[in-house]
Amino acid sequence: MAKRRNYTQYIHEFVDRYGQTRYAVAEWSPDRGQYIRPFDKTECRLTGASAEFARMPAGVQHFPTRKQALARARYLFGPQDDE
Repeated sequence: MAKRRNYTQYIHEFVDRYGQTRYAVAEWSPDRGQYIRPFDKTECRLTGASAEFARMPAGVQHFPTRKQALARARYLFGPQDDE
């Protein structure tokens, strides 16, 4: 049985300005002091950019549940298909 990769390092819990717990999906870069979230192929095509950057977790894509954030992290940071 293959070992399942751990994507929790890409989930960042925070409380928004309304007091709700949210879960941001991004990679923390200590060298840059910012969160980096790569765009998927559709976002790249629509924006012409490859990622979004923010100093706080609220500045990148986030979700109301940890389960939703984890699913997105698996999609964004999982093995990429070569096309």
